[in-house]
Amino acid sequence: MGSETQPKLPVIDLSNENLKPGTEAWVLASKHVKYALEEYGCFEAVFHKVPLQLRNSIFSVVEDLFDLPIETKRQQTSERPYHSYFGQYSFLPLYESLGVDNPTTVEGAQGFTKIMWPAGNDHFCESAQSFSKLVAELDQMVTRMVFDIYGVERLYDSHMASTTYLFRCFKYREQKENETNVGLRPHKDKTFTSILHQSQVHGLQVRSKDGQWIEAEPSPSSFLVMAGDALMAWSNDRVRSCDHQVIMKENKTRYSLGLFSFNSGILEVPEELTDDQHPLLYKPFDHFGFLRFDQTPEAKKSECPIKAYCGV
Repeated sequence: MGSETQPKLPVIDLSNENLKPGTEAWVLASKHVKYALEEYGCFEAVFHKVPLQLRNSIFSVVEDLFDLPIETKRQQTSERPYHSYFGQYSFLPLYESLGVDNPTTVEGAQGFTKIMWPAGNDHFCESAQSFSKLVAELDQMVTRMVFDIYGVERLYDSHMASTTYLFRCFKYREQKENETNVGLRPHKDKTFTSILHQSQVHGLQVRSKDGQWIEAEPSPSSFLVMAGDALMAWSNDRVRSCDHQVIMKENKTRYSLGLFSFNSGILEVPEELTDDQHPLLYKPFDHFGFLRFDQTPEAKKSECPIKAYCGV
């Protein structure tokens, strides 16, 4: 008997410049995106728009960012949950992260940069904004495909008009002797969509429907596109939110980057996504209200916080 092959995540090439709404290539790619999000909650997008030089630049400045004193990094705060500095916790000793709100704008990138480097750091500011703008193009393409394939393209423009982005940088240091190798515990993002880009150090894993952990292979031209709880609710449970974790297996510091989308308005299940076979499962909900709810004791004891927050 031969050994079983390791399961792989779906790979979808979205780098074709002729991939335009209405074309056969667009419809085919949209079908692949739908299948991947329904079956896995994620997929690996091949996307060549981010030049290798920019990729190398952003990872370099992110290393500089995490080398700043802890007191400086802790100055990055936000009223929005999950937008502030996170790190130096005994229950997650390897992990720390920082977030740039509205990173696709000059104001957002500069605002964060001035907190970290009061004298300025044009290299970080320009790299973060340029990278975020290009990955936002990927997010907008995927989101448009989702709206198209579910027959609700009429809602796309208003949805994007209410979309805000968070660019988050992650560091997982090498574990010390007798220290846990858990970089980040299993969880599902509270976003609409999340797009992760890894350095060459492995660690990110995604849980399949049957409970297997699948390695998300790092690549210079690939981005892991994941559905968050908000997209799952909006889709009336057609889409799965992606359960993922980070397990450190290499004796190296690991960096990764994420662009996360949130909706500043009220999200609700489109009427086209409900019928006799798919009764309405979620009431209209405030996305940032859900983030605040997720930090409450009620949410912490719930197996599915989004259902506890706005389930019918």
